[in-house]
Amino acid sequence: MIASKGLKVFCLSVIIFSAGFLTLPVSANEDTIPNELGGLKVDKNSTDAILKATTEKRFLTPLVSAIPDHPKIPSPRDFLGYIAGAPGEMTNVAKIHGYMRAIADSTDRAIVVSLGKSAEGREMIALIIADADTITNLDQYVSKLNSLADPRKTNADAAAEIFKSAKPMYWITAGLHSTEYGPPETSLEIAYRLAAEEREIFKNIRKNVITMITPVLEVDGRNRSVEWFHRHQKGRTNYYERPPSGPPFWGKYTFHDNNRDGIGLTQPLTKNFLRAFMKYKPTLSLDLHESVPYLYVAQGTGPYNQMVSATTVSEWGAIANYEVSKLTAMGLPGVWTWGFYTGWFPGYILWVTNNRNANGRFYETYGNGSSETMKRDLGDSRYAGDKVIERTWYRPSPPSEETLWSMRNNVNYMSSGVFVSLEYAARNGKDLVENFYQKSVEAVNKGTEKAPYAILIPNKQRDNGAARELIDLTIEQGIEVGVATKNGKYGDLNVRRGDALIKLNQPYGPFAKNLFEKQKFPEKVKVPPYDDIAWTLGLIRGVDVKMVNDKRVHSHATDLAASGRKFYRTPRVPGRGRFYAVVHRGQEGIGELRFALPKATMKALPRAAKVGSRTFPAGTIFIEASTVSKPDLFKVIENTLLDVQTVSRMPSGKLIDLDVPRIGLLHSWISTQNPGWVRYALDQSRVPFKNIEKSELRAGNLRAKYDVIIAPHYGRRGSLRALISGIDKKWSPLAYTKTPKTPSHGRIASSPDITGGFGFEGLASIQKFINGGGTFIGLGSGGSLAVDSGIVREIGMSRPSINTPGSVITMKITDPSSPLTFGYEEVTHAFRGNTPLYRVGKDTRHLAVAQFGTKKPSLRPWNKPKTAKKDKADKPTPLVLSGGILSGKSALNGAPAILETSVGKGQVVLFGWNPMHRHLNHHDHAFVYNALMFWNDLK
Repeated sequence: MIASKGLKVFCLSVIIFSAGFLTLPVSANEDTIPNELGGLKVDKNSTDAILKATTEKRFLTPLVSAIPDHPKIPSPRDFLGYIAGAPGEMTNVAKIHGYMRAIADSTDRAIVVSLGKSAEGREMIALIIADADTITNLDQYVSKLNSLADPRKTNADAAAEIFKSAKPMYWITAGLHSTEYGPPETSLEIAYRLAAEEREIFKNIRKNVITMITPVLEVDGRNRSVEWFHRHQKGRTNYYERPPSGPPFWGKYTFHDNNRDGIGLTQPLTKNFLRAFMKYKPTLSLDLHESVPYLYVAQGTGPYNQMVSATTVSEWGAIANYEVSKLTAMGLPGVWTWGFYTGWFPGYILWVTNNRNANGRFYETYGNGSSETMKRDLGDSRYAGDKVIERTWYRPSPPSEETLWSMRNNVNYMSSGVFVSLEYAARNGKDLVENFYQKSVEAVNKGTEKAPYAILIPNKQRDNGAARELIDLTIEQGIEVGVATKNGKYGDLNVRRGDALIKLNQPYGPFAKNLFEKQKFPEKVKVPPYDDIAWTLGLIRGVDVKMVNDKRVHSHATDLAASGRKFYRTPRVPGRGRFYAVVHRGQEGIGELRFALPKATMKALPRAAKVGSRTFPAGTIFIEASTVSKPDLFKVIENTLLDVQTVSRMPSGKLIDLDVPRIGLLHSWISTQNPGWVRYALDQSRVPFKNIEKSELRAGNLRAKYDVIIAPHYGRRGSLRALISGIDKKWSPLAYTKTPKTPSHGRIASSPDITGGFGFEGLASIQKFINGGGTFIGLGSGGSLAVDSGIVREIGMSRPSINTPGSVITMKITDPSSPLTFGYEEVTHAFRGNTPLYRVGKDTRHLAVAQFGTKKPSLRPWNKPKTAKKDKADKPTPLVLSGGILSGKSALNGAPAILETSVGKGQVVLFGWNPMHRHLNHHDHAFVYNALMFWNDLK
């Protein structure tokens, strides 16, 4: 609801008092505030509040130092009762979306469109702003951009005609990272000025650019964080002495790496973003973030992703330099580029645009993780090795060492930058649109003229379910996938009817190549990589993929597929037989088979055996047909494409009973990001589990409720000390519970006080659980609870100088008789990030059932094999299959990857990497499901 003029004045008095108390405001009086702005009367109350909330005059620009009072379009203060960036204020999603709709309802220059629903059912929206004529004919302008996206349908002459009237669309997004509070607030003022202002720069932007603003991407996390601010942060003005700045959860599953889902497309947020791009084809996108002082405009240090067009990289530099020079000329200190982020990883949400021949960038504006004003020390801040307060070629006017920073400063910087960037687009719109088309032409030409020419996914796979999922993902990414309608041979490769063929002479051909080829990151770089450096989908999904280097493949007959179901029909449940048999090949669906059918009687082969004329490998699962309904089994087969056979009898000899365990997931309040992906993976495979919160852990008696406890990878924070101590008790009580004022809290996990950690009582409970016959599974750093605590004595944990930032590493199974390794070949691989390494001695080497690399282990002389045994591991196998090792190769090669050991009556299983990373490395998931299925059958 729009506030009345009286409400404006009342709220302003609160703001002035708050700003005067907390900040050193820019002095403001009637003489310094203009009467008019672009022909519109100035809103003096809002302008006065802006000046008072800005801590230094140099943090203002002419673009934001005063604000007009439009007779019809409500300003943020009209609608909310306070200005954007007001000290101590924070706006929830309902009010932000309400304001965007209020703008659209009051002018013919704007409309609101829905982008879909979040994981928790909240709506995501965008406000589209342009001049009235453009909004009236928006569909025509969108149609022009879509035509330019595919040069196979729009030739050069047709494109030249479109260039005469097409306009660039610039998509501004905010609120992806929920505790970066400023961007959603800033979006309010950006929207108002773009819709209402009559100064020449804004009129020119409206005339020549279609601006799309999504004020909040992570709508679930925004509400949680706003409620957290009002509950625990409001009034706290010491940045260095306060509780955590945000809640323990943002989205239903994802935290900060909701911005790493552009490859996997697992979350509704990412899917909605991609669908919106595919509908509107925005020429540019700008994702607004908070972190570094005072304003970083993205360009990246390199090395740049090789599949990104050189034109896009040049645009990054051109736009960034324009923004830095213009804003610096306006007097803003601390505006810079280059020295933050590389430009290599294609999974950020802004890379939805870069991957599809448009241009994706981001801002990082300084923020306090609060709307309160705070004194900040920048003296020790370094980026790309340089102090942020030092002048360099990429930071000509550095920030000050001591800064009093407010959210209004944040709004000033961010919105000024956005307006300058939109001004660039308005002035260079024709070039940007032509570049968009030319990059699409270049993409098609690359696949036409240079090998590889196509990507082949053979129909026959180790895991048909994984192959179907991969094809579905590729199609969802907008990449054309054809089903081969005949056989053919291209060099040494045979294409069979029914195979998937991705021809690279298509607009998204370079993106497809990028997803499927092996990455090679340079070993020596000045600036270390910002994120994962490998993502080769065939490897991390466990799907056989081949590159076709014969140009003739372009003429191979194919039908475009709408989904992976075009390639794989769901097998029927076999009709006869007392038992069903499912061969274990390391399929991800093995987990769903066991846990989605909990009442079925299942047994597994401990070693290869024959039934009649058929030989079944170790790990094969036999199901007693009378214990499972065909509809339930069919649902699992439909989801997983597991190959189910029938047999009349079980193999002779002892089999392993697959008892269904009661599973607990160890929840820590200090780190929920990586555990969120474990929750997601288990939910997708229908594996039931319960979160174990610290109060339940400390209370003990775990063995009565659980058979297996998973300690997920906790990331860098997952040291034993951090997990024991948790959040500082001095902030106790720090509640995360659902209340009338905090309806978004208390979801996923809940506690009246999230301070403190597992404590020594919690460690004792874990030890008692294991001694009593429970199985403890440590993923990545989660294993520190068992190893660094001394619960496990024979295994150590080391943190050598090793840097494998998300690479595919060769792995060798050293004990194929261990159920943990069932389904995998002797030489396989794992997707490994920077997790600690485990350490064993010569006498305890047998505890490692798998190792990284193929280096022969160090053994006692009397334990060495008497005769040399030839195996696959004797063949030269590179340690790195995709990505790179920046340091520590010798430490990694031969290091334990999977370990199992007995403690008391129970078992401890340790993974030397995170096998459930962002729901990308599906190839590794069956290792975890093995540990769960065979929880009480280990050595």
